[in-house]
Amino acid sequence: MKVSTETVATREVVLTIEPDPDVVQQAMRRAAREISRWRPVPGFRPGRAPYTLVERMFGRELILAQALEEVGSDLFQEALKEADLKAYDQGQMEIESQDPLVLKVNVSLVPQVELGDYSQLRIEPEPEVAITEEQIDAELEAVRRRYAQYNPVERPLQMGDQVTVDIKGVSGEEEIVNDERVTLEVTDTLMPPGFAEALVGMSAGETREFTLTYPEDYEEADLAGREVDYTVTVHTVREIELPEVDDELAKMVGDYETVAELREALADRLKRRLEAERNQKEIEAATEALVGISKVEYPQAALERELDRQVEMQAARVRRLGIPFENYLNLLGQPFDQFRENLRPVAEQALVQRLVLAEYARAEGLGVGDSEMQQELNSFALSMAASYGERAPGMIDEMANSGLIDIIYRDTLLRKAAAHLVARLTGREESGEAEAVAEGGEPEAGEAKTDSSAELPADSAEEGETSSPVS
Repeated sequence: MKVSTETVATREVVLTIEPDPDVVQQAMRRAAREISRWRPVPGFRPGRAPYTLVERMFGRELILAQALEEVGSDLFQEALKEADLKAYDQGQMEIESQDPLVLKVNVSLVPQVELGDYSQLRIEPEPEVAITEEQIDAELEAVRRRYAQYNPVERPLQMGDQVTVDIKGVSGEEEIVNDERVTLEVTDTLMPPGFAEALVGMSAGETREFTLTYPEDYEEADLAGREVDYTVTVHTVREIELPEVDDELAKMVGDYETVAELREALADRLKRRLEAERNQKEIEAATEALVGISKVEYPQAALERELDRQVEMQAARVRRLGIPFENYLNLLGQPFDQFRENLRPVAEQALVQRLVLAEYARAEGLGVGDSEMQQELNSFALSMAASYGERAPGMIDEMANSGLIDIIYRDTLLRKAAAHLVARLTGREESGEAEAVAEGGEPEAGEAKTDSSAELPADSAEEGETSSPVS
């Protein structure tokens, strides 16, 4: 076999393969026998017709195509070994010439990561979480609003009311928004600044026009600094009636007898949430620090696969809210291709982070033990049961057949690598905090962890392989 390579893009080569003629001829003779078995030649028993007759009847092209179905994969693997290459996925083989047989394959190679020297790398630890009474009051206020009653009123709209409105916003010739019968709570958090104030005093059936400007630093860049002409029609005004802060509210919320018990539970939940956010900030800072001193190369196919993963994660979140993904895209006013393309920067960042963390895990000799895997599988089963109920077992079986175990292994390993990295870069290596960082805080009692890979990158540098990312 003769093999040559030509680099055509980052981590992508064209592999030219010229197999040994004897190997090709033997494969073609086997293919001819197979063809004459399922398409018998008159006068001969199935599979017994002479090769030359089969070739004359069916053509050399068909026999060669059948032969390559049989030996193509072996030829590809042998060529990769000969060229000392590791493929990210199975390339599509094309015939450049038939005599002699020359094959060309466009091959995406596994990503390559070269870690920088992280021995002296450091990040500043996030401050310890401390819960104040004011924060607990805010949590309690949020609980009150969840149990509020909304009573229609005839009076003009006031700050704090709930309204149903039609909103149309135009900037120049461009329509920014055109929503009908949308429900809003009129507070100063509505964007752009001044929107809520512009509604105050309106009554049901009234239409008002006004112009507002978005802040220059507004998070949606296409709206930042833009002046928008709004037309708003009010359909319904509702007064929000909040429940009293008393023991009855505590009993209404859950298994609490007193407001004091409710406040304690809210404080505990808030602390765990803030600690999870703190841990996630440290993970992001540590990972980005390591990415910043490392060199990462990957094929386009890896990024496209990561894009598919990001889209599926977004779609899964939407479906968990009970909204069909197609309806969600319609609400965004985006076709699927545009939605997917908008996720490209996120996908690229996630891919690079995952590859660097996977390489860090390999460099540090990290792995996932049997007990850790069992714990993760149990957690996943609880999550599926909470989300899908009676359908969960069937879905778990279906996902298991599509490589679920490998995915959970890689996700767990990467969380472990992130925890290890944070502990090293913050100086906590001996403090025993690494696992807490990896988990991002424990779920509440009776609450399963969900979407374990959503916050962290997850797949090894050799994503195209089915083995574990750390050997």
